[in-house]
Amino acid sequence: MNEELELFIEDVDEQLTFMENALVSMQEDGVDDESMGALFRSMHTIKGTAGMFGFDDVVSFTHVAENLLSDVRDGKVELSQEMIEIFLQSKDHTQTLVDLAVDNETLDEQTQAKNDELLEILKSMLPGGKKVEEKVDVEILEDEPDGEKLWHISLRLKPHFFASGMDIINILSFFKILGEVKQLLCLDTDVPILQDINPTQSYIGYEILFFSDADYADIEEIFEFVIDDVELEIFSADDIEMLQALCDKEEGLREELVFAGFDSASRVRSGTKNEKKVEKIEVEKIKVEPEETAPVKLDKSAKKSSKKETKKSFSLRVDSNKIDQLINQISEMVIANAKVTQRADVLDDNELSESATILSDMLEEIRTGIMNIRMVQVGDSFNKFKRIVHDVAKKVDKEIDFEIVGGETELDKMVVEKISDPLMHMLRNSIDHGIETPEERKTLGKSPKGHVVLKTYPDAGTIVIEISDDGRGLPRDKILAKAIANGLVDENNNLSDKEIFNLIFAAGLSTAEEVSDISGRGVGMDVVKSNIEALRGTVEIDSKAGEGSLFTIRLPLTLAIIDGFLIQSGNTKYIIPLDMIQECIELDAKYKKEMDGNEFINLRDSMLPLLDVRTYFDEEATKSERENIVVVRYGDYKIGMMVDELFGEFQTVIKPLGEVFSNIVGISGGTILGSGEIALIFDIPKLMEHKIKQIKK
Repeated sequence: MNEELELFIEDVDEQLTFMENALVSMQEDGVDDESMGALFRSMHTIKGTAGMFGFDDVVSFTHVAENLLSDVRDGKVELSQEMIEIFLQSKDHTQTLVDLAVDNETLDEQTQAKNDELLEILKSMLPGGKKVEEKVDVEILEDEPDGEKLWHISLRLKPHFFASGMDIINILSFFKILGEVKQLLCLDTDVPILQDINPTQSYIGYEILFFSDADYADIEEIFEFVIDDVELEIFSADDIEMLQALCDKEEGLREELVFAGFDSASRVRSGTKNEKKVEKIEVEKIKVEPEETAPVKLDKSAKKSSKKETKKSFSLRVDSNKIDQLINQISEMVIANAKVTQRADVLDDNELSESATILSDMLEEIRTGIMNIRMVQVGDSFNKFKRIVHDVAKKVDKEIDFEIVGGETELDKMVVEKISDPLMHMLRNSIDHGIETPEERKTLGKSPKGHVVLKTYPDAGTIVIEISDDGRGLPRDKILAKAIANGLVDENNNLSDKEIFNLIFAAGLSTAEEVSDISGRGVGMDVVKSNIEALRGTVEIDSKAGEGSLFTIRLPLTLAIIDGFLIQSGNTKYIIPLDMIQECIELDAKYKKEMDGNEFINLRDSMLPLLDVRTYFDEEATKSERENIVVVRYGDYKIGMMVDELFGEFQTVIKPLGEVFSNIVGISGGTILGSGEIALIFDIPKLMEHKIKQIKK
């Protein structure tokens, strides 16, 4: 697949995602002119770019949908809920057509039938049920075109055209979608001699005779994205007055047209010598000061164009693989710099140490900058869940008020993509199992419309994602009974509510009374948990009967490089994620006396459970002059980790340990120190889970 096609696929995906989000928002919040215009432009963009690749099935379908969107935008057709549903189906069908076109496959019988059905529905919704080919813009053309018509298009590229990023060849090639180019004349009279050519400027223009049944608006839309970067005239080829005005404005144009065989040009009178002289002076002025000497109409477009160019310079689409490669290289540089810093300390070389410090600061800035490129606002990705919630609610005959809170929170793009499927599964379960039917809710004194919230916020170096609903809650007794029946827990175990609720993540456990195409087979929730844990995250459940459920997911900000705190316990060095550390204190005689054989201390009138790292990992006892406690927090829990040595902050490149070490609870990875030693990275959530279980015993 070539690069242009990859960009096309990415662009179509963005446009279709925007359309879906916009349509779902219209269902909930109503329609406004701005969003309707943006919706039309998205469909038009897809049609235009598909036309450049010759994807005729995509173009023919989107052209019909685009015309209906245009009529809705112009107020000629009222947007109804039924029409929004059809547009959502059209969005899905457009995705299918694009996928087939990209794979160079033809439409199968089922897809063709769906295509024809949607086209008929879309056409029937046009004003008076007109066919698209008969639709005209009466505001632009006084007379309706009767069948195909010959158009004259005069096009001049402004000097700054190339800054638009558009390719004129691709634009011109789109004409073949709407009709047939009978004649095309390229005007190069303004091209200077070689040494005076500025390669960033454009000097050419085109005169085109175009045969088509398209109307003025359709032809003008071909240039929609460069309308401010060109001078454009479109008129009927038999309109001699318009052609006369065009030839009067530009010296020598009549002769060029006659020579090229444009028949209508022979009926245009030649200008006098004096007239030509005046026109020449005007042309020279335009070349020197194109924006200031142009008419008022062109002044506005020039200013608008300038603004557009400024905006374009702020965005750049980059392949994510390039970012990943850059992050890997920065990671290796961080490790190499740690070695340089270590060597500088050994040699006691002040200049080398200073240089290493400067390099460390620069690497940290570069690292932060690159990681920020990978950070995206979760709201852009989470908006697609609106459509999923809408479709599931419709399928199970429930009314759902879905709310996304904290969409501006930023998270690593890779994490966002990998968490998408688990979230989708949990939302579907929440609607299918959690929310009652409207009749049940009325009986319980609740609003007929259920409320589901997807909330995101940062907390203690992690990103928290919460899915909450105001439904019936989880059936505690059913879950426990099913778990006992499946042999997952012992009947005599005294489990807390939270531990019972977490049993739904066990494979094969489902309390659904019937199996549907949405959920109920007992598969999925175990995969949800394993996918979250693969991202070094955790998931917890809280539920109250009759009030609803809350699923809380905690994820790391990034998967590549973290700011860590280097410690030692026994003969092994460890890394604690810096964002999870609250404070470090010395385990002095006072605290040891308070402990008196217990693993608790009184920290400012609060009992703090302690985890002895040496005992937990079976480290050899060492004679340390000073023992320390590192207080870490994750969510609502805090523990103190008893360690021997504190070395301070350390830029940590996370390296996987491999399958051999994958079952070591409490370790999430490793990193390489400047000395070449391996330091293990603590999995704080797992260590806390171990400590909580130990306390309960």
